[in-house]
Amino acid sequence: MTVFTVHSVDSAPQPSRQPLDELRQRVGFVPNLAGAMAAAPVAIDGFNQLQRALRQTTLTGAEREVVGLAVSVANRCPYSVAAHSAFAGREGAAPEVIEALRAGKDDLPEERAAALATFAMALLRTGGHVGQDVIDALLGAGYTRAQVLEVITQAAYTIMANWVANVTGTPLDAALAGRAWNGAA
Repeated sequence: MTVFTVHSVDSAPQPSRQPLDELRQRVGFVPNLAGAMAAAPVAIDGFNQLQRALRQTTLTGAEREVVGLAVSVANRCPYSVAAHSAFAGREGAAPEVIEALRAGKDDLPEERAAALATFAMALLRTGGHVGQDVIDALLGAGYTRAQVLEVITQAAYTIMANWVANVTGTPLDAALAGRAWNGAA
């Protein structure tokens, strides 16, 4: 595999430093994934802006992380599965939901989490050509049409992170080591 540099704020190209520093302030450290993206200022800036925007959705942090975790498992991305597992726990997602998603299970113990994960998986499987029944299930679980679009935005953001981590072989951060994932799903 090609080796990609994981930049710090100090080693990153000048246009990447401000987005990395903003992430460091928001997350508490510069994730290795962001450091890998920093080689391309447009990548880290876009990632950072989308992350900031997603924090303004009407979805809860736990709901966003359920989507991120479902997408990351589907994309077989160990880095992002670990990150979304850790963040889902911090955001209050039920441990049994997190573990079911990590195991690639379809039957989640919470209806709303199941609807989110099913919709996210359908997006990936169909390239966005999801059936009306899947949309109706998400709406029936109490989500709005605007939130359908927010879920799509979260999925797109997660796909970008997954692809970067998978292509660059981003090493897991020490802060995420406790949630390492071996791709068993």
